[in-house]
Amino acid sequence: MARIRTIKPEFFTSDDTCSLSPLARILYVGLWCEADREGRLVWAPRTFKRRYLPEDDCNIDAVCEELRDAGLVALYGDTLAHIPTFSKHQHVNPREAASTLPSPSDHASGTRSDASVTRREEGKEREGKEEQSIDCSPAESGKAKRKSKLPEDWEPTAEQLEYAKAQGCADPADTATRFKLHHQSKGTLALDWDKGFQYWCRNESNFRRPQAGKFAHTAGLPVSRDDDSQWRARTRGWRPGRFWNRGDWGPDPSEPGCRAPASVLSEWRSEAMQ
Repeated sequence: MARIRTIKPEFFTSDDTCSLSPLARILYVGLWCEADREGRLVWAPRTFKRRYLPEDDCNIDAVCEELRDAGLVALYGDTLAHIPTFSKHQHVNPREAASTLPSPSDHASGTRSDASVTRREEGKEREGKEEQSIDCSPAESGKAKRKSKLPEDWEPTAEQLEYAKAQGCADPADTATRFKLHHQSKGTLALDWDKGFQYWCRNESNFRRPQAGKFAHTAGLPVSRDDDSQWRARTRGWRPGRFWNRGDWGPDPSEPGCRAPASVLSEWRSEAMQ
């Protein structure tokens, strides 16, 4: 059952949400409506697709996994999930019915003691030798991985370029450059940058797909010299965080699917990297 929820202005500039793809952001808001007053919900990706992304051509499992990888949704039990920050950002109507779903802590209680003993024993063995590292295996420790920024010296591996090519990216090196510029300029935080690059490659064709509506009549038409001048004026001096008329111009220069001519984008990248 969908419920009325609120969106704070900070949602649109939060590091957590800015690191998501556009469809993942929409689904994340949809899951607030899906969750009960405790932030708990039944995990049903096919239902989410029908309710919140009915007209979008997307892989709903991949979009859901993106939210999980970002730590914005956590699964527990067999078919349940909860939104960890739900109570922090939502002011629930006091008349809303109480949650009928079990708490995540109820499912974790049966194994918590054994896990705690194991961690204490391991800590004693490492004492005096090295600082205890974070256990990145949620299944064993219940802890989430730490997010990190894309390294400044990040370059795609040969395997990543092959993956991009297999996903239909016309120019894997250009795809990697777009990925790097976009996330480094925005200071994106992520748990797994290899998965992030794979997700970017899988969705680049969707980002580049001509949009229906007022731009449909221009799809596939060659760009004129006047258009080059207009795009050059729009991109000159532009940096992430500054105004970009997304409604009329589409994705910004740091994102896949930017409609600026390739020559203009190349000039912008050279300027942005200086």
